[in-house]
Amino acid sequence: MKVYIVNARQRISALALLLLTLATFVGAPARAADSGDTLRYSITPYLWATRMKGDVKAGRLPETSMDMKFSDILDVLDFGFMTAVEIRNGRLGFLFDGMYMNVSDSAEARSADGAVSVSAEAEVKQTMLAFAAAWRVLEERLSVDAVGGIRYNKIDVDVDIDARLFGGPSGSVGRSGDKDWVDPYLGLRLIVPVAGGLSLVGYIDAGGFGVGSDFTWQGLAGLEYALSESFIASFGYRYLKVDYDKDGFSYDMANDGLYAGMTMAF
Repeated sequence: MKVYIVNARQRISALALLLLTLATFVGAPARAADSGDTLRYSITPYLWATRMKGDVKAGRLPETSMDMKFSDILDVLDFGFMTAVEIRNGRLGFLFDGMYMNVSDSAEARSADGAVSVSAEAEVKQTMLAFAAAWRVLEERLSVDAVGGIRYNKIDVDVDIDARLFGGPSGSVGRSGDKDWVDPYLGLRLIVPVAGGLSLVGYIDAGGFGVGSDFTWQGLAGLEYALSESFIASFGYRYLKVDYDKDGFSYDMANDGLYAGMTMAF
């Protein structure tokens, strides 16, 4: 059977409004700071207006199909936090990118043949923490970084399903599952100065390779504008795909959408 996430019914949380305010600034991932020998730091709080689309199956939980637009996520967001950090000294840099989202919504559970349809309540918690090293392999008219690191993923799913779906009396039956794993990944980052503090940014990585996920990849394309030496505004599009299937837990999900934030460099 599958559980389909349907109409959002909760109000936008106060935190979601705060994150929307941050959208006037920029982020994700943090822009490389100066490539000189001085130790530099940057931190980037950001908003990723992500859509979630895919399937998840955890433990005793039926397969859950999700197709949640960003407007839906705002309505059902209980809590969220996104930030990126970079430390750089000369050609060597260290990167961190973290995201946590907790969403809950009304749902509809259907039997495999579609003959039985009952109400349900679903909650999904998604944690992603990425740590990487970056080496500046080229810095002339443009900058190119080779990136290698690990990405920690944790997914928690809880669903309360009408017991009639299982042939029981009225009431609800709780089903839940969780899993965490680590994916190694390799990537490239490209920064192309255009004019007047404006730069084009591109990023791509791929990983998993059966160590954690069967395969995962990410792509980003955006613009950066240096407001000053300490503040850099960013805007663009980001896509992340994860395909994991081990030990009775499967997670085949795509997150994509626009991002925005503000890099503060020190």
